[in-house]
Amino acid sequence: MGLFSRARNLIREMGSPPERSEQPYTVVCPNGHRLRGARTEGYQAIRCPACNEGVFVLPSSPLPEPVAPATAPPRRSAAAARTSMAMDEGPIELRDASEVSVELADNGATSDAEIIWEEETPEVESSPTPAPSPEAPRRPGRRPDRPRRVTSQLQSAEDVVGRRVPIDAIGRAGSRRKSRPFLIFGIVALVVVGTVALRIWRNQRQALPLVAELGRTEGIPALEQGNFDKAHQLLSAAKRAVDRLGGAVEGAEEIRRAADDAAIFVNLVPESLEELLDQAARTNPESWAARFESLYQGRSVVLDSRISAAPDSPRGRYEIEYVVMPAGETANFRGLGGARPERTARIDFKDFELFELAQPKVGDRVLIGARLADLRFDVEADGWIIRLQPKSGVFIHSNKALEALGWPPAAAEPEPEPEGF
Repeated sequence: MGLFSRARNLIREMGSPPERSEQPYTVVCPNGHRLRGARTEGYQAIRCPACNEGVFVLPSSPLPEPVAPATAPPRRSAAAARTSMAMDEGPIELRDASEVSVELADNGATSDAEIIWEEETPEVESSPTPAPSPEAPRRPGRRPDRPRRVTSQLQSAEDVVGRRVPIDAIGRAGSRRKSRPFLIFGIVALVVVGTVALRIWRNQRQALPLVAELGRTEGIPALEQGNFDKAHQLLSAAKRAVDRLGGAVEGAEEIRRAADDAAIFVNLVPESLEELLDQAARTNPESWAARFESLYQGRSVVLDSRISAAPDSPRGRYEIEYVVMPAGETANFRGLGGARPERTARIDFKDFELFELAQPKVGDRVLIGARLADLRFDVEADGWIIRLQPKSGVFIHSNKALEALGWPPAAAEPEPEPEGF
């Protein structure tokens, strides 16, 4: 039993925390008064009972007491202590010490703050020196007959903390140092992106002649065979390549004309204008406007007719002989001398750039392609009006493409373009 009792007591002693002994402190206030007391678990900010100056005391250490060294370590100066207090995050509330012993410094004691006496060269008028007060002991080394300036470690520390160097200036310098890596990274990224873009541009520039040649050798045959989807894909890219090269390729004008024809043929209206007129007349105006916008607006049509009026004629506008009439009534009106049908549609060429540039004359045959802009009843004109998009007009040049659409060979042969276009 004695062996078990000793083991139990040993385990109990190992498990229980050792009793912490009281740790004394000895600090000196800025005026040289030595304060003694006991440390606590937290720090202490107390006032010196003699001079009411603030003193900071560190808390007790949780570590075991170290072995006393052979020689005593140098004491920390009061200036260093105040510097550490100045570098704290915020002000510390001072309190009066409850149990503190104070030792007043004698005449031979000096403050821990290093004092550097600097003599000034300018002479100062002599003035009677007031007699020192008996209550305030005179510090050694003072020379009242000469002006002096005191520079201490404490003053230097205060200057670093915030007196001479503003905090915002320190923050700006730190932010500049932190932004330097981002600036360098941005410059490097910009150089890399510029290099990649330049290489891509050069590669595309070198490929432009090949794209134009592909449109001439494969796109134009596809257009003549009626394969409008393939022709549009090849010829639209070939036209852009020709424009970027400034037309310095073989067959540049032929490629451009074929591309314009392919853009018209690939987007033709599935119904004829006569069928659209019949639908518009039988549909509510609001419903027809929405239907036309969703199904037909922007689709292209091919017109083959002759100029019947020009701006210099009595009508004062461009008109063609072709008049849109319901299916089945055109032959009766033209061939049998019948009365003009009640429902007809006129094609309006107002602001049509193709005619304004080409300036065709009355009697000239025109074979053009354009995109629809509107089809509605005009109350002022008392009739149906078909309007075209002003910048969409082109002259059709591909005769074989027209034959692929079902046009007769004679009708597919366009007359020469008007002079000046």
